[in-house]
Amino acid sequence: MQKTVINIGDRIDMTHVKSSVRRKLSEDTYASSVIDYDGRRALRISAPMFESRLIPVELQDEYELCIFTSTELYKTRAKIVRRFREGKVFVVDVELITPLEKFQRRQFFRLDCTLKMRYRTVSSEERALRDFIRTHEFEDAETMEMYLTKLESYLGNWERGMLTDISGGGVRFQCSQKIEPNRIVEVSFPLKFEDRTVSFCCMAKVVAVADISFEGMREIELRCEFFEMEKEKQELVVKYVFEEQRRRIKNRWGWQQETQTEMQQEEQED
Repeated sequence: MQKTVINIGDRIDMTHVKSSVRRKLSEDTYASSVIDYDGRRALRISAPMFESRLIPVELQDEYELCIFTSTELYKTRAKIVRRFREGKVFVVDVELITPLEKFQRRQFFRLDCTLKMRYRTVSSEERALRDFIRTHEFEDAETMEMYLTKLESYLGNWERGMLTDISGGGVRFQCSQKIEPNRIVEVSFPLKFEDRTVSFCCMAKVVAVADISFEGMREIELRCEFFEMEKEKQELVVKYVFEEQRRRIKNRWGWQQETQTEMQQEEQED
């Protein structure tokens, strides 16, 4: 990765994803900026802020970084390795533990739809426990089963909603429950292909919330970005969007051809 990809002053959004001492994860998004970058794994940033407050970070904690350059958005996961004061500025050194991933917010075609779906909120405790189970090797099946049972106790209730658009980057849906931005939800809905129907389920981060009214009915609209989704799942969503778009175009073209034929027959009869 070239050093020029990230430049001094680039804005950073930070989300807490792992605590080294298994403390509760914050659901806030912190603001920071690039101070220096070696072009590989070492990144020096300004100490994170939230609502004009300096946020103390713990060593070895991990954060998801969204780095906004002048032209692109990059995502990576980083570990806190050092914190100190440089003159009057509080500084944090982080180590990138995943490659920089280029993410263009409009790279995916968004498909309007009307699909019944389910969703549930995901607590920070559940996220921390999921991460612990994912990253640890258990000595025996009994210990792992104990943690899986504990995980089940954190699972929230599923609620019903209506999916209104979908893309490879996220979803928009209507529901009756207001959920604050930056909260994590799990969403589940069917993806119908020509040869099969797939029950799709993944995590998503709420990025925008809106109140909408229609014919006297009040609903909440949530816009979400997929969160830590496997590449295979993302490719499945992209495939569904393109197949559905192609099917709609084909049906529209068939309808136009049929209408044109009927009009020609009517003219001949006249």
